[in-house]
Amino acid sequence: MNFSLKRTINNEDGFVLVIAVLMLVVVTVIGLAATRTSETELQIAGNEREIVNDFYESEAILINVLENPTTWLPTILADSPYSGTTGDYVTEIRPINDTGVDVAELSDSANDLPSRSHTGPPPENSGYSLKFFEARWYGATTISANGNTQIQVGVFKVFNK
Repeated sequence: MNFSLKRTINNEDGFVLVIAVLMLVVVTVIGLAATRTSETELQIAGNEREIVNDFYESEAILINVLENPTTWLPTILADSPYSGTTGDYVTEIRPINDTGVDVAELSDSANDLPSRSHTGPPPENSGYSLKFFEARWYGATTISANGNTQIQVGVFKVFNK
């Protein structure tokens, strides 16, 4: 009896198989975790690329509209806000004023402007004489189709007094 108990305790047959299966399970779990992490990282990178593309496209559309004042300035000078679309992007321009009154036709983003006087002297070092010119201040907003990207800038246009 003593001999069989000692033999059973010292019997290592099949132990290597148990260790091999446990190692295989551990390596499989690590592989699955690495796969899931890489899938998440790919989704994050794709989302970031989409946001950056939206931002740059919104910025390009806003710059294009501002560089062509013949598209928006006549509307503004007629005391109406400008709202135009380029593809899926909406650009809205309105005069900045110190009354804080929202323009009903425009989005909340376009109405969320700091208050200041609409007309005033041209900015310092702009090259315009204070004696002969005045500046009018406008807020321009571009909103992407999904609404996730909004770019807003303040611009001025110089006019003869």
